[in-house]
Amino acid sequence: MDSGISAISKAMRERVESGRIFSIFTLPTLYTFICAVLLLAIFHYLINSKGNGAKIFWIILFLTGIFNLVLTQSFAGILYLLVGFPVYLYLSGRSSLKFLIPLLMTLSVFLFIIIGLRFSEAKKLDPVKLRISNWNQAARMIEARPLFGNGLGNYESKISMFTLPGEARSIYSHNFILQITAEGGLVFILLVLSLIILLRKKLIPEFNKENALYISILFIILLYNLIDIGLYFFSASLLLALVLSQLYRRKAPLPKITVFVTLILMILQLFIFISSGVRKTGSFHLNFNRISKAEGYFLKSLRFNKFNHKSLLGLAKTSYAAGDINKSNKYLKKVIALNGLTPYAHFLRSRILYMKKKYLTSFYHAGKAISLNKRNSEYKSWYDFLNDNLSKDLSKDDSDGDTEQ
Repeated sequence: MDSGISAISKAMRERVESGRIFSIFTLPTLYTFICAVLLLAIFHYLINSKGNGAKIFWIILFLTGIFNLVLTQSFAGILYLLVGFPVYLYLSGRSSLKFLIPLLMTLSVFLFIIIGLRFSEAKKLDPVKLRISNWNQAARMIEARPLFGNGLGNYESKISMFTLPGEARSIYSHNFILQITAEGGLVFILLVLSLIILLRKKLIPEFNKENALYISILFIILLYNLIDIGLYFFSASLLLALVLSQLYRRKAPLPKITVFVTLILMILQLFIFISSGVRKTGSFHLNFNRISKAEGYFLKSLRFNKFNHKSLLGLAKTSYAAGDINKSNKYLKKVIALNGLTPYAHFLRSRILYMKKKYLTSFYHAGKAISLNKRNSEYKSWYDFLNDNLSKDLSKDDSDGDTEQ
C-alpha cells in the first residue's frame, strides 16, 4: 500500500530521520520562520528594555531562540534574519555600525553552522534545485488552466500530473503566489489585486519607530511566502492577522456582530486546524504500519471536523489493511462524495469492487484514478490489467443490477 501512504507522512518521516527539529509545526522551514519572527520581537524588547535584570532575561530568550534556529538546520532562517533585522534597524533609527557589525557576524556564524550540518545538501544545492523544480511544476499547472485554476485545495492531488521524470517532487509549490494562482486562477488573483489597488491609500502603514517591529515582520512574512506556501499554514496566517491588527489599530470599538462572526470563523478554523494536525499524526503512524493506533487518530480527527476527507481516506486504508473491505468501501464512498479528485480513493475502491466482482464499476474507478494521476505506475498497472483481462467480462458486471458508483 505504498501509494496509499500520504506524502506528508513520508516527508515527516524523512525530516525526523534527518535530525532537523520543527516542534509542533508542519515543516522545519515553518518553525524557522516562527523562530525568526520571535527573535526579531525579542531583539526589539531587548534594546528597548531598562534595567540589567530585564536585559538579562531578554538575552537568555534571544540565545535560546538562536539555538532553536540552528537546530532547524534551515537555510531560510538566514534569509529571514538578513531581511527582517536590517529593515527593523533602519525603521527604528538604529542602522549604525554598532548594530550592523554584530548582526553580520551572527549571520555569518549561523551560515557556517548550517552549511556544516547540511554539507552534502548544500554542496549539491538541493534546497535551490527543489524550489526551482516546484516552481516549474506550478507554472505548468497554471498554464494548463490559467483563468479559473484547478480549484482551491486541489494542488496536492493534481501536481503529480505536471511533474516531469527526474524532477524533485513535493506536494507544495514552495511559493504562495504560484500555488494560489494554480488553484484559484488568474481571474481570482486579478480580483484580489484590484481590491488592493482600490484600498491602497488605507493599506499603506505609517513608517515610524512605533511600527518598525510590525513592518519588519511583514517583510519576513513576504519573504516566507516567496520561498514556501506561507499563508496556507494556520500559524503563518494567524501571525499575519496579529501583525495587521497592530498596524491598523481601530480607535472605535468593533460592532458586536463583527466580533461575533469573527469569533465563530476563528473557532471553526481552529477546529479544522486541530483536525488536520490529528489526522497527520494518524498518517504518520500508518506510515509505520501501526494500524490500530492510526485508526484511533483518524477517528479522533473526525470529532473536530467530520468533513475531513483525508481522515476518512485514512480510515479506508486502515480498514482495508485489517481485511474489512466492506467497511473500507463505505469510507471510500464518503471520500469520493466529499472530494472526487482523490486518486487513491478511486484506486482503492476499484480494487475492492474487483474483489466483489463489480467489474464495470471497478474499471470505472481505475480509469478515474489514472486520469487524476497519470504518472502513478501502480494506478497504470492496475488499469492495464483490467483493460487487458476484463474486456470479455465487462458485460457481466453488476449482473445483480447494482451499479454502485
